[in-house]
Order: sequence, then C-alpha cells, then structure tokens
Amino acid sequence: MYPTIDVIKSVDISGIPTATCNTSDGCIAVGDGNGQVSIFNVNGELIHSYSVEGKVTDLAFIQKNLIVGSSISGISIFSGSSEFHIPNAGCEIIVVSGINFLVSDGSDSLYCFNSSGELQWERRIGHITHISGSLDGYSAIALENGSIMILDRSGDILHDSSAPNDDIETVSCMVFRQDNILVVARNSLGLVIDNRPENRIECWSVKRGLIHTCEVESIVNSIISTMEGVILGCFNGELLALKIGSITQELLAKFDYPVAKIFSWEDDILIASWFDVARVNSEEGIIWSLEHKGIVEHIVSIGDSKVAILGDDKKHSESNPIYVIDPNSEIKSTDFSFEEEFTNSLNDSNEFSGALSEDEEEASSRRPELPTNTSEIFDALDEELQIIIDEPIIEIDLLEDLSKSAKSLNLPPIVDVGEDKTIASESDGTTIVLLDGSKSYDPDGFIKNWSWVNENDKVISESPQVKVKLPKGVHVFYLTVFDDKGASSRATLTIQVT
Repeated sequence: MYPTIDVIKSVDISGIPTATCNTSDGCIAVGDGNGQVSIFNVNGELIHSYSVEGKVTDLAFIQKNLIVGSSISGISIFSGSSEFHIPNAGCEIIVVSGINFLVSDGSDSLYCFNSSGELQWERRIGHITHISGSLDGYSAIALENGSIMILDRSGDILHDSSAPNDDIETVSCMVFRQDNILVVARNSLGLVIDNRPENRIECWSVKRGLIHTCEVESIVNSIISTMEGVILGCFNGELLALKIGSITQELLAKFDYPVAKIFSWEDDILIASWFDVARVNSEEGIIWSLEHKGIVEHIVSIGDSKVAILGDDKKHSESNPIYVIDPNSEIKSTDFSFEEEFTNSLNDSNEFSGALSEDEEEASSRRPELPTNTSEIFDALDEELQIIIDEPIIEIDLLEDLSKSAKSLNLPPIVDVGEDKTIASESDGTTIVLLDGSKSYDPDGFIKNWSWVNENDKVISESPQVKVKLPKGVHVFYLTVFDDKGASSRATLTIQVT
C-alpha cells in the first residue's frame, strides 16, 4: 500500500455533486442533483447558497459572475445579491472561452454569451458532447457522431473534421493548450480493418489545421496541458506524458482502475481513479494515495494551498462528503508489521505461555472415569428398537408465503409522462416544452435512471425533467426508466406544435 495523508476537513452535503468550479476569491461552488448550489470558503464553511429548478448540470465563473446551468431552467447568472435567468431548452455544458462563455442545450444549439449574459452569437450544430475554450476566445466542439469543429471568436468554422462513414467514432476528451493547439482524444470501434488506429491523439492548430497524430493503446478519459506537452489519463489505468515533438509516450504511473480525472498541482499531478486520489511525480511515481467515500468525480482547488475532493458512492446516500486536503501535508506510512505486533502482544501479557501446566499434564495422562450408571445405559442400547414413522405435519401460512413470493419478484417501475399535448408556437415558429417524467415511481423500490430519447433514438436527457425547443410539427419522445433492481418500463409522449 502507498503512503497516505490526513483529511483536513470533511464537509457533508445533502445532494449528489454534479458540478464544481472555482470563484475569484478562492472559494468553490458546488452544484447537486437537487438544484442546490453551495459556496464554500477556503476553510470548507458554507457561506452562500442558491437554488435553481432541475438538476445543476454545469458551473462556471467569469468576471465575478457565477454561471449556473440547469437541466430545466436553462442559465442563471448570480452576481452578489442580484440574479437573472436566460431561458433555453435546458443547459448541458458551460465552458469559458476568453472573455465569453459558451453554452450547449437540449435543442442541439450552441450559444455564446458575454460575462453579463448578453448573447453574442448562436449556431445550431448538432448534439454536442464536449466543448473546449481557449484563453484567446477560440472554441472547439465535439459532436455525438465523432466529428469535431474549431470555431473563431465570432462562431465561424475554421476547421471541420468529420468522422469516417465506414466506422463509428467518438471523442472522449479534448483541451486547448496555451499556444492555441487543440489536443483531441478520438476513438473508433474498429469496424473496418485498415491502418487507422482505434485510439489516437490529434493535435490541431487554429491556423494550420491538423498538425500531428499518434496512437495510444487505450481510450483517453482526461487530458491536461503542461509546459512540455500534455498528460493523458487512460481507461486502462495508465498515466502517460506526451511531449511536443515526440511520438512516444512516457508511462508515469499505472493504476488498477481507469484514470478519470487529472489535476495539476505545483510540479506534480493529482489523479482520480475509482475511490482514490493519488499524487504522482514524474520521477518518483506515486507519492501518496487517499481513499474517498465515493467514486471521485471532481478535484478542484480551494484557496492557494488546499484541494477539495468530491465523489458519489452511487448508493443514493444522504451524505456525500467533500474532503478538504493539503496535498503538501505530512505523509503517513500505511505499512503494518505482523511480526512486530505479535511480539508486542506477547510482551504485554504473561497470562498465556503456550504450554500445559503440571496439573493439566497429570489430568491428561489419567484414564477417564465412567459414570456409575454406565451399565444401565449400555443395556438400554442393546434392546430392540422400534421405529415409528409418522406423516410430518406441514403447517402453511398462506399470507406469509405470498409475502415472501412478492418480495422475491421485482415489479417494473411505472412511467408517467402525462397526456399528449397540442401547443401553439411563438412568433418565431418555435416553442419551449417541458418533458416531465418526475411522477414516475417504482412500487417496490426506487427509480435509478431516466432516459429521454426522440423519434430518431437520440438521447436528449438523463433527468426526470428536461426542456426542449420545438418547431412546428409533430414530435414524439420516449421515456425509459430503470429501477434499482434492473427492471425498466417505457412510455411515449406525442407533442404537436401548431
């Protein structure tokens, strides 16, 4: 086992953390699945809280404004004691790009706002899975079909790289370096046997386009930029360093589980792998490892010398603690010496020596004495035995039996999406509609997952409620819910926009 460090403070939050970001004064904002946004100071103390409708999908901080994305109410901007909302079809991703911030929603649209919430431009692109922004205001978009696009500050497309038609591709992560070089991790299913790598890293210049490609063994889950290149966190547990101008990767560490997150700390790296957070040095390897209560999903700095670790135990627990740590705190050894512990136990106690006493040895050498009525017992055993077999009496408690049978069954969940609707459009020919499946329930458990899909079988949300922007016409949506034991049910909702 690796050495570890102490947790400075553990802060309980009621909901499951879904998004985090830093603020300008060293605090952190934490959003959860219940629509609650909490602000914690450098000591882990709650100083502010806000509420939005639906699940908090993303958070960003720009020009002293906290940007909150909701699955239902769109974008909310909190600035001190004031706040205002930008309604759209539910927010999915928020990314800061230069002096502006980008937002994708459930209507396959991309919006660019300035720090005050004023719309700069809007593009309908497709279902967006990843967004990355540069310090100079360039942005990169990854689509569900594996395509990527690089946009300028006005939203015009500089480079467009489509996925091949004979294979299925995805983008797992991407990041802009400080020199406006976009590093993208692309993956294919390998349906076609050719020379194309299944997992590869591509480097794109905003001016020259694709400038470099290299193959990696595993899907890359996370990328961070360094002065010399990038650090890659892979699904196979490898932590790799890729330097500019090099075609080989340096293995920094190997973990038993996938590397989910990478966070830069001084000259080292903090990584999240399953329940653990570890500090890795390029020369010494793993320095220490700390276990969290849940699967670690967020690592964010709090102040200048501390880090907050957030996780989800996936058990719908009431408490999902935030661990506040100092990565530079004293390292504690976790080695355990059984020989030393056993020796200390013997030295502390003289009650047991491991050998028999003189009285015990004498008693064990004597022949045991039989009781006085032994002969009567043997005579009784010699008598002829008569075995009578009666029919067993079986008592059946019908109610108890039915109760046990019912418990062994898993009743499917009940899906409730409401009645089909006919809605009039606004002046622009569109309307925003709330798809509400929150009244669905499971009669013998709880609903674990929701999945809204449209008539093209594209997933548009994994929340009970989602707002969609619809043009005139007939639109069909399907909600599938899964309970805690794996059973599922599906319902259909038809909406006509006139």
